[in-house]
Amino acid sequence: MNNGALDRVTIKTTKGEVLKGVVSGQKVGGGKQPVILVIHGWTSSMSRYPDRLAPALEKGYVCVFFDMRGHGETGGDLSQYSRQDHFDDCLAAYDFMVKLPMVDLENIFVFGSSYGGYMASLLSEKRSVHNLILKAPAQYPDEGWDEPKLSQEKDTVGGYRLQHHTPEDNMALKSVSKYQGKLLFIECENDEQVPKQVINDYREFIPTKYDYEILEGSDHACQLPGMNEKFIEQMGKWLIKMYEEKYK
Repeated sequence: MNNGALDRVTIKTTKGEVLKGVVSGQKVGGGKQPVILVIHGWTSSMSRYPDRLAPALEKGYVCVFFDMRGHGETGGDLSQYSRQDHFDDCLAAYDFMVKLPMVDLENIFVFGSSYGGYMASLLSEKRSVHNLILKAPAQYPDEGWDEPKLSQEKDTVGGYRLQHHTPEDNMALKSVSKYQGKLLFIECENDEQVPKQVINDYREFIPTKYDYEILEGSDHACQLPGMNEKFIEQMGKWLIKMYEEKYK
């Protein structure tokens, strides 16, 4: 497969649900390698991300891609799953990842885009994450966490995102406010899904120095001409820098 994929895998949640995933990477000598858990967005899938992580894969990272329930190869009725279900999927994928024999457990990366960025923020509080990448992370009310996500009115979520929130009333912000590792925050300048208020809320409560990139002219999904390439370039540069700082 492209980008040196090692294997197609199945990942079991604690409740016995089965997720489909791919472990990609190239063996670099006999040492341990940094690993990136890639969390896709709402109604997206893992298939969109191997090309986006190509610079990292070529440098020597291992990437674990997976589809949350109701998405991609994992399948299932999306209308039946809650944010709690999808967070359980992320926990299961992380726990699978850290058992891989080639993984450097002292250099774990988690990348999340949009809904995946929301999940990645929460994951950073529950598991060891040394490096976090948040691309246009979404935000949701804490209420309805364990209810099917599609049952939540878009107008309610949309209105919520236009208001200022803090770690006291939003658990993703609470998780971010506790994070002490390295972080890359990527904003899409013309984001039609994640308002500027959401971006400002996340950035306000990051407690440590972090790296920030704005994809000038980009829409939320980086579908406008040249935007996906710009995203790949900016994230790739950061990941290569992180690699070279650690593995000189």
